[in-house]
Amino acid sequence: MALPYTHHYDLSFSALNLKKFDSSHLQPICCLRCNSSVSSSPFTEKHSLQRYQRDQWVYNNNNQQWPSLSCGDEAASCSVPADSDSIRLNDITLQLPELRKLLQVLKHKRESCGGQVPKNGLGDVFLVGTGPGDPDLLTLKAVKVIQKADLLLYDRLVSNAVLDLVGPDARLLYVGKTAGYHSRTQEEIHELLLSFAEAGATVVRLKGGDPLVFGRGGEEMDFLQQQGIQVKVIPGITAASGISAELGIPLTHRGIANSVRFLTGHSRKGGTDPLFVAENAADPDSTLVVYMGLSTLPSLAQKLIHHGLPPDTPATAVERGTTPQQRMVFAELKDLADKIKTAELVSPTLIIIGKVVALSPFWPQSLTEASRLVEV
Repeated sequence: MALPYTHHYDLSFSALNLKKFDSSHLQPICCLRCNSSVSSSPFTEKHSLQRYQRDQWVYNNNNQQWPSLSCGDEAASCSVPADSDSIRLNDITLQLPELRKLLQVLKHKRESCGGQVPKNGLGDVFLVGTGPGDPDLLTLKAVKVIQKADLLLYDRLVSNAVLDLVGPDARLLYVGKTAGYHSRTQEEIHELLLSFAEAGATVVRLKGGDPLVFGRGGEEMDFLQQQGIQVKVIPGITAASGISAELGIPLTHRGIANSVRFLTGHSRKGGTDPLFVAENAADPDSTLVVYMGLSTLPSLAQKLIHHGLPPDTPATAVERGTTPQQRMVFAELKDLADKIKTAELVSPTLIIIGKVVALSPFWPQSLTEASRLVEV
């Protein structure tokens, strides 16, 4: 049964800073034009029609008329003006009335449960890793938590197939980030988690991969624990493990790679060259896995080669790994950036660099190269 919205709650999120926003210029979502350019994505792309339909409950206050998808295009995208903070604030302002209602309903539900809730009246927050995309890689514990949640805040890289497992009475809210557009700032996500946990809700924070591997889960956990909120982490298969297994690449292999190192291609403050660790990472006996590294790979490759990694080191780049839309390129390190550009790979793309890549059955000379490496 859907939650009955019969109460009103005067909620103001301190991190939203909406006082300066002119609500008279709000644009209803139904004004967005459908664009099928991202129809093949297994993930929730920014402004996608699928996203707005999935989160339709939070726009109910605005009496939106939702357009039907044509040609079976369930992942169609909506064409909107250039990304800006005003678009983000417009979207948040449209959502606030229903978020307030949900908060009050959950608070009332908690109070009516009597002794079935903790003495402090606070709900639980679960940070759940959903893996790289394939729903079969979810843990049983993750599935159980997803199906019992009151509210799920989900990122862009939580696959559509995983979101299909959400319980019928739960509420979904997109809080994803892409380059140039953050539907919610990290501080706003913190406030949402806190507000609903204080209302006694079971809140699930869904993250692609593992929440504590380049997922900012540690920041959310630290913030909530300081506010007295219990946080439980359910690990997920990080992209490095899931995608390497999909390609038959052992991240470590006796005599070939005695360690593995995860790197991020993003700098905290932005910029084109955050990979200051390249000097220490140029180890021919180690495997490097680079997350979010499409834009900085050319610089990284040059640095690795400059610091001693052989130019012919095997490497691969995998777009949307473990999903039906997976694409990949294999090349020597010196040629990988050009191969990626030719193939027009897009985010999310994982990069694996190291001799173990040649052990993959997809490596062009896999049998010959594997035999040579094992003999050495």
